[in-house]
Amino acid sequence: MVVVSGLMMMGLWISCGDKTKAGVATADSTATTTDSMAATVIDKHSEAYIRQRVDTIYSYVDQGLVDPDSIFCSRRYYTLLQQASQHSEKTGFVYQDYDHWIMGQDRSSEWTYDTKKIENITDSTAEVEMDIRNFGKHNYVTLKLRYERGDWFVDDFVSYSGHETGEQNEYSEVKTMEKFINDLREVHEKGRVFTGYWGWVYEDTPELLLRLVMTDQGLECTECTIYRLHSYHNVKTSFDGDYLYLEDFSEEAGKIRLKLKLDDIGDLTGEAYVEHRYLKDSFEGTITLRKDFFYYRDMPQRKPLSDYAE
Repeated sequence: MVVVSGLMMMGLWISCGDKTKAGVATADSTATTTDSMAATVIDKHSEAYIRQRVDTIYSYVDQGLVDPDSIFCSRRYYTLLQQASQHSEKTGFVYQDYDHWIMGQDRSSEWTYDTKKIENITDSTAEVEMDIRNFGKHNYVTLKLRYERGDWFVDDFVSYSGHETGEQNEYSEVKTMEKFINDLREVHEKGRVFTGYWGWVYEDTPELLLRLVMTDQGLECTECTIYRLHSYHNVKTSFDGDYLYLEDFSEEAGKIRLKLKLDDIGDLTGEAYVEHRYLKDSFEGTITLRKDFFYYRDMPQRKPLSDYAE
C-alpha cells in the first residue's frame, strides 16, 4: 500500500486541476501565441524583403562563385537565354557582348550597385530600379522581378541610355532575345533555297561543286570539291539572310573562302578564293554557281548535274 501525504495530494490536485498556471496553455494564451507567430511570418511581398532579396542576389554576383542566371532568373528568362545562347554558338552571331549583372564585359575594382527604388509590387511582379557603377560609369537598370517557386526571380533586365542628352532609350533584354531568336528562324527558313547541288558555270573559274543541306543548326555543306576529285572536308557554312559564307582552312586540303549571293536569275555569284594542294594555281576572283548544274570540262555542252552523277 502506498500512502500519500495530504500535502502531496494537495499539490497533485493543484497541478492537475488548475490549467491557468504557468507552463500550461489556456485557450486565450494559445490564441495570443498564434497571433504572435503569425506576426513573425515573413512578408515576401514587402519592399523590405524584396530589397533584401536583391542584396542576396548581388552578394552572390559579387563573390562570383555561382552562375546567377541559372539560380536567380525566372524560368521564362532562363529559357530564352539558353535558346539565344545556343543560336549564337551555332551561327556565330552575337546578340549581347556584356554581363548584365555587372553591366560590362569586365568588372572594375570599384564596382558597386545601389538599389534606388522598389515599386509596382503585385502578387506576381515587382520592379527594382538600380544604379550599377562600373569603371566610373553609372548604368541605370530596372530589374523586372517575377514571383515564382516561393521567391522573387529576375524576369528581365531593362537598361537605359541617353541620360546625358536628355533622351531615355530603353533596352529590354527579353525583347532583344525574342527578336534575335525570331530573326534567326526567319533566316533559317530563307536559307532553305540553298539546299541541293550547285555546279560551276564558267570555264575560267575553278570547277567547284557544292552540296548544301539544311539541319537543325542551319545550312551545312556536305560536299565541297574541285571536279569531284579534290575535296574540302570541314567547310564552315553560315547565312546571314543576304550572303552565304563558306570557309575551310585545312593543311591537308588547302583553303577555300566563298561569299555568295543569289542574283536575279537564281545563280549563286560572289567572291571566291580557292587554293588546293593538287591545284597548280590558286584562284581569287568572281565565281558563279548554278543549282543542279554541271559544266563538263571535257565537253562543250552544259548538262544537268544529275546526268553527271549517274
